[in-house]
Amino acid sequence: MTEPRHATVSLDKEQVRYLKLAAVRGQYYFERISVALAVRLLDSSNPRFDRFAVLDEINYLEGITKASRTKPESQFKKLPLFPFWHKHFFSAQHLIKNIGIRWNMPNYGNRDLDKMISDVAKAHGDDPDAWPGYLAHKLVIDGFTERTKRGLTGDWLIYAKHEDKNYYLDLATHEEGIGEHAHTLFQKLKNGSQAEFPFLFPEKP
Repeated sequence: MTEPRHATVSLDKEQVRYLKLAAVRGQYYFERISVALAVRLLDSSNPRFDRFAVLDEINYLEGITKASRTKPESQFKKLPLFPFWHKHFFSAQHLIKNIGIRWNMPNYGNRDLDKMISDVAKAHGDDPDAWPGYLAHKLVIDGFTERTKRGLTGDWLIYAKHEDKNYYLDLATHEEGIGEHAHTLFQKLKNGSQAEFPFLFPEKP
């Protein structure tokens, strides 16, 4: 039985340039994003993925925009991902997760959730047509608003710093960067970016 053949695509320098420019909508930093990231940004196969959410965070890191709705950027603390950095990006697919964090749903709620439900019950519990709507509003709308003030979470944009410039490598989920998965993520970053940015992956002595 013959092994399946994998399709390969070869791009010349001008095609790579055009690809990156298209991915970041002509922004000046196009040469500092990897081909791997450019392809992800242009991939329309996942309707839940919002590339503009990623571009918003890159523009923030570049100083083009002054505010970010997500948690502050942070450097990885352990090898193999150290000294890379990550910045959260938020899109609609992360909405439920952020609301869950606000009310600590994974751990069966918190005191804020208990108080909120109690307040709604006291104010509207005798009106069976009204209280579900009030509860939903408090849970979703107010919960999301309060979470926004603290910094939204989402998936990661991973980048590196070199000579006072950011180089944007790829996207990753939280799970990819935790524990033993970090080595697989590092290899993904290396495979996707080392050829373009070898100075970000120095050989170990």
